[in-house]
Amino acid sequence: MVLGVGTDVVNIDRIRPLCDDVSDPFFERVYTPYERRQAMARPDPAAYFSTRFAGKEAVFKCLGIDNSDIRLCEIEIIESEGGQPQVNLLGDLKRIAEKKGFRRFNISLSFESEYALAFALGQD
Repeated sequence: MVLGVGTDVVNIDRIRPLCDDVSDPFFERVYTPYERRQAMARPDPAAYFSTRFAGKEAVFKCLGIDNSDIRLCEIEIIESEGGQPQVNLLGDLKRIAEKKGFRRFNISLSFESEYALAFALGQD
C-alpha cells in the first residue's frame, strides 16, 4: 500500500559552486560518505549531488514529517547493480519511518542541463 509520495526539483547551478570544496560542512550535513565518494567519481559531480539532494527532499516529503532535527544525511541514495537508485534510511529517520509503517521506497531521479528532479513513493 502507498503511504506517501514526494517530489522535488533542484537547480543544478545552486550546487555546482559548492563542488569546488567538498569538505564544506554542507556536504557532511547532507550526504553520506558513500554518496560523496560516488559523486566525485562522476564526470559531473554537481549533477550527481543535485539529483541526490532532490531525492532526499522527495523522500522527506513522502514521509510527511515536520521535524527540523532530521538531517538529510540520514537519507542515503545508492545505486543497485543495475543502476536503479535505492533509498536507505539511517539513524533516527529510519526509526521514525518504521514507526509510521514505511518499509520501502521507490525513487526516480533525473536531470537535464539546469535541473535535477526526483519522485519518491513510500510503501508499507
